[in-house]
Amino acid sequence: MKKGHTMKVLQERLNSILQQKAKLQVEEDLVRDLIREANGEPKAKVRAPRANVKQSVLDLLEQVGANGLNAVLAVELAAKAGVTLERGTVSSLLSRLKNEGVVDYDNTVYRLKKFKVDGPNVLPLRTSGVFS
Repeated sequence: MKKGHTMKVLQERLNSILQQKAKLQVEEDLVRDLIREANGEPKAKVRAPRANVKQSVLDLLEQVGANGLNAVLAVELAAKAGVTLERGTVSSLLSRLKNEGVVDYDNTVYRLKKFKVDGPNVLPLRTSGVFS
């Protein structure tokens, strides 16, 4: 096998293992919550683990597509999915993703690069000089 192909196969396998691991972690957390509830203890607040905040936000960006999102919308969408994200953390992450070139920002919402929306072609207003 070629080195590039081998690396791709290994990376895909690693991604698969990480996804399985994340699913098992969610299942473990659910069972622990059920045990706490059965013992009469209060439910633990569901929060995205720090390592998964970035993936959660990237998943949300994929989900909303060309509509884009901002930190407030990301927190709301995550909450509907049962995950608590901190607005400040999401805001910082979106800004960092913009600086890394992963997302575009149009002063309203962030979008993954593949969903970039081209605005209308607007020529700048000429404010000085002589018109011909």
